[in-house]
Amino acid sequence: MSNDKDRERHVELLLGRHVYDMGGRRIGRIEELHAEKEGDYHVLAAIDIGPVALLERLAVRHLGVTWGGRPHGYQARWDQIDLEDERCPRLTCGVEDLEVLRPPRGRHRTR
Repeated sequence: MSNDKDRERHVELLLGRHVYDMGGRRIGRIEELHAEKEGDYHVLAAIDIGPVALLERLAVRHLGVTWGGRPHGYQARWDQIDLEDERCPRLTCGVEDLEVLRPPRGRHRTR
């Protein structure tokens, strides 16, 4: 039986880590973590991965910064990613099972 100490993680160490799919291919970096409060603890609910997540985390979309090409990203639920080895997070499902994050739509001025 595992105790609470075995389940604790220093999630700040996950930011910027590459996430790998089940075949060992990199799918992006961890850019944002979502937690929910359960009793006295906060538990990991979801992880945002990729360039779109970075844009959101840095809030640069509000400054009119754009990203070349079509940025993309994914959101993995807590049960879709294995964090046992914090240095090498791996998906426990296929990439196609993740929620796709889309870039925010820019505001266009009209005259």
